[in-house]
Amino acid sequence: MPTEIIMPQLDQTMTEGKVGKWLVKEGESIAKGTPIVEIETDKVVNELEAPADGVLSQIVASEGSKVPVKGVLAIIVSPSETIRTSWESKDVMGIKAAPSTKVRPEIVQLVEERIKASPAANKLAQQYGVALNQLRGSGPGGRIVIEDVQRYLDSGRRDASLQTSERIKASPLAKRLALEHGIDLATIAGTGPDGRIVRDDVLKAVEAVKEITELPQVSHAALARGLNHREIPAERVVPLTGVRQIIAERMAQSVHTAAIVTLNTEVDVTSLVAIRQRLNEKSESTGILPCLRGGQGGVSFTDLLVKIVALALRKHPMLNSTLSEDGIHLLEQINIGVAIALDEGLIVPVVRDADKKGLSEISKEMEEMVQKARNKSLTPEAVHGGTFTLTNLGMFGVDTFTPIINPPQCAILGVGRLVQKPVVINNEIVIRSMMGLSLSFDHRIVDGAPAAKFLQTIAQLIAEPYLMIL
Repeated sequence: MPTEIIMPQLDQTMTEGKVGKWLVKEGESIAKGTPIVEIETDKVVNELEAPADGVLSQIVASEGSKVPVKGVLAIIVSPSETIRTSWESKDVMGIKAAPSTKVRPEIVQLVEERIKASPAANKLAQQYGVALNQLRGSGPGGRIVIEDVQRYLDSGRRDASLQTSERIKASPLAKRLALEHGIDLATIAGTGPDGRIVRDDVLKAVEAVKEITELPQVSHAALARGLNHREIPAERVVPLTGVRQIIAERMAQSVHTAAIVTLNTEVDVTSLVAIRQRLNEKSESTGILPCLRGGQGGVSFTDLLVKIVALALRKHPMLNSTLSEDGIHLLEQINIGVAIALDEGLIVPVVRDADKKGLSEISKEMEEMVQKARNKSLTPEAVHGGTFTLTNLGMFGVDTFTPIINPPQCAILGVGRLVQKPVVINNEIVIRSMMGLSLSFDHRIVDGAPAAKFLQTIAQLIAEPYLMIL
């Protein structure tokens, strides 16, 4: 009997997922538990495993398609079975196909988004020259009812609407066509008697709008090149999809909304290096800390920094906040997101309530999240709800940098490399382990002085890690 591969619900709020890359081709034999397809949400990319042994008989949802939860993705059969029903000819539980080169997405959207309105609402809108696409329906299924049109007329636009309707002369057919296509009659010059708008006038306006939508769209890359049309030929084009697309959208959102300021400092990590070494030695001899990281027990510098940052946020709650229309929201939970670099791009799993957890618990969670991220088995919950982000480029020899805030968070801490260098202490030159820190924060929420004090607290906890037990 055929087995359907369905779109899983990866979290409680998920209603649909996007089909990423198919890892198995039609006709290939697969074993239960074999990764067969990548499923993309707005937060993570997961590999979906085969629910049964057999042959991948038919791929129903192509790459790039959006499929609702429990929608059919593909069919598995035993080697002796065949599929009689052509799934390709069916609307399989609302699959939204990826845009092809033949059908423009905006045309598909215009077809799908037909305006639903009651006859009374249509009549009133025509009477006053109101384009229904300007209204939000409050009736069943988003249907526009007469009350929606009346509210629009009673709003601050009423006078303008009345004046417009009084001076616009249009035939009934022209009004109907304008309404169907969302054309504002006030933007059309009539060619009929006494300037009356007729059918042909509206059709010309519709064609003009269509010509505009068919113009080549200016990409972000073209804008970055100063609209230089003489482009250098590309040897290879990497599609902006999946995690890379999510990163692009969120980083653009961050730099275009937040007022980002970055503070850089250098901290003495000599004591932190020593306490980490001592902790890991005790871990091996006592088994207090779990054996992680390929059999190596103990904590990493990232684990220690997660704890240190969480404790510093307790003292400086403005850095653990988010900006909303009604003001600055100080967040109760301290959830530290840690950026992990994958081939597909960054992913940021979250250590929840990091200020309340011990190092062993943080270390265990971090190792599990790193493994799941590499195996593409992180759930959306694992990357949701972060209140502050930690990102480390020290392993690449970077001292300081300008990390971009992960919206809607207030700040992010960048960690540089750990290097031994000579420093002056008590008028003597000594060798110390030093590390660069870069704090980017949203100046709309926090001023420079409070942000600098937060960075000072982190530096103090790093220099004197015994303060973490107070």
